[in-house]
Amino acid sequence: MLALRNQMTRFWKEAQDNLEASQEVMKQWYDQKATLVEFQPGDKVWVMEPVEPRALQDRWSGPFEIKERKGEATYLVDLKTPRNPLRVLHVNRLKAHCERSEINMLLVTDEGTEEESEPLPDLLSAQEGDGSVSGVILSGTLTLNQKGDCYELLEQFSPLFSLTPGLTHLCVHDIDTGDSLPVKNKIYRLSDKVKASIKEEVSKMLTLGVIEKSSSPWASPVVLVPKATAPGAKPELRFCVDYRGLNSVTRTDAHPIPRADELVDRLGAAKFLSTFDLTSGYWQIALTEGAKERSAFSTPDGHYQFRVMPFG
Repeated sequence: MLALRNQMTRFWKEAQDNLEASQEVMKQWYDQKATLVEFQPGDKVWVMEPVEPRALQDRWSGPFEIKERKGEATYLVDLKTPRNPLRVLHVNRLKAHCERSEINMLLVTDEGTEEESEPLPDLLSAQEGDGSVSGVILSGTLTLNQKGDCYELLEQFSPLFSLTPGLTHLCVHDIDTGDSLPVKNKIYRLSDKVKASIKEEVSKMLTLGVIEKSSSPWASPVVLVPKATAPGAKPELRFCVDYRGLNSVTRTDAHPIPRADELVDRLGAAKFLSTFDLTSGYWQIALTEGAKERSAFSTPDGHYQFRVMPFG
């Protein structure tokens, strides 16, 4: 029994020595990139705290004030909490707070230029125009000659500007679902107000020739999604179809999409930037016969399918 005790004592000492050696190696490796961080009383810091009730998720909160240095790597911090506002925290949980520098700006103008300055464009009224080039918004930094050149170019191609969507003949859109069986989802429960809005949207799309009545075995439910409107404007709803069931069986195209950062780099040397927003751009691309059947959707008033690419 005594021999066993001596043997266990020897094993324990060897384990302690190995642990200390491993800790020393780890400390040397960690200290290679470690930097000395010190704070003074009155400094502002951010504190890493767990997010309740997720104990394993942390976040930075603050800034708080350092009240006192308690040890080599611990500080007394005022967390401004109702209960126990003063807490001793390790330096690893603290991060220095950097005050933003004050921005001073000086604006110099000539006398009499205030009356000659152009008024800000009314974005809402421009969108409610008849689609002519007169509603095009040009940058206020352009000179009168540059604006004249722009309007002259726009007038030359004025048939391209309209609030009614066109239809391209250059391509069609197909939906490849392979050997998958038709996906048929039930209609969502809707209020009478929403049903009336859906009926109105369906009537508009039938008039435009965007949709047609269908007998397809495929069916997806419809939803109304709030549109992003200007503050104070009347809220609007966008007619969308919930195609999650169809998307789950659709074979995606592996064609590479251009990288956004590369496109931005290509624009870096440009002197002028022009943006064009297609009028209901998706509706300007026709669907194949197979894609029409797969785009079918159901409403409380009937079963329809898209003739062009749908939104949502």
